[in-house]
This record gives sequence, C-alpha cells and structure tokens, in this order.
Amino acid sequence: MDMTMQLSRTVKGQEEIFNLGHTLRPRHRQILFSVGNGISFGELCRKMPHCAELEAMVNDLLQSGFIQALRNMAASQAAPVAAARPAAATVATPAQSAANLENARSYALEFLTALVGTKSPAYRKMSEVQDLAAFNAALPMCYKVIAAVASPHQAAEMEAEVAKRLAA
Repeated sequence: MDMTMQLSRTVKGQEEIFNLGHTLRPRHRQILFSVGNGISFGELCRKMPHCAELEAMVNDLLQSGFIQALRNMAASQAAPVAAARPAAATVATPAQSAANLENARSYALEFLTALVGTKSPAYRKMSEVQDLAAFNAALPMCYKVIAAVASPHQAAEMEAEVAKRLAA
C-alpha cells in the first residue's frame, strides 16, 4: 500500500465511532479511530507500529466502506481548476448548463446532508439556489462547514466533484 495515501473516515465510519451499536472488532475500531478525519497510511503505520496485520485491516475497512482513500491534497486542490478548463473550451447549451447546475446542486445537498445534516445554514442557503450566481455564492460557505465539521480533505473532495459536475 502507498505510504502517502490519505485515508479518512466515511459517514459509515463516523457512525461506527459515534453511535452506540458497534459492528467492528476492537482492533478494526482502533484503526478507524486512529484514521480520524485524515491521515496518511505511513502516519498510521507509525502510530500503530506493533500491528502486524495493519495493511490487511485497512484494506478490510476500505472494502467495507468505513474509510476511504483520498486523493493527494495538491491534486485535489488542482482538480477543480483542471475540471473547469474543458467547460470553457466547449460551449454548453443553456439546457445542458441548467442540468449541470442542478446535478452539482443536488450533489452538494446530498454531501451536506450526509456530513452536517439539513439544519445547517449552508444546507438552507444551497437549497434556495436558483441560478449559477447564487450557487457560486453559496459554495464557499458549504466548503467551510464541511472542512470544520468533517475534514478539509472532504471539503476538497466536494469541491472537485462539484467542479466536475458543473463542467460535464
């Protein structure tokens, strides 16, 4: 496994840690707890030097959806810029643009619901969006909330996916 691979808990992983009904064995829970909101596999190895089966257990957690592998942060931050370039090169029809906006808006609302719930001011602001200008005005608040409540990695992941959906 790549030592620089960034790992982060998923919503399912958060629920395993914070809810009363535990489904994982203690060693898997310990790894899940150590992963937290973001850590590289190398850092995790240094945190748990005596865990002989760490790689296999991390793979188990990845396969079962308790943790996720994130892109390198530099690549995540560059992805929205790279994803926006093809959109500028091709001219989208108004119907395509509206569909892309609704797709990106729906994704953002689902992402917010999963990580912060529907009572967040960011969720309310995004749910009221009607056009691209309002969407672009609401996005920074959404990213800040995700970064604060979940992790900067997940905020970057949301940002990259929103840019990709807008450019589709």
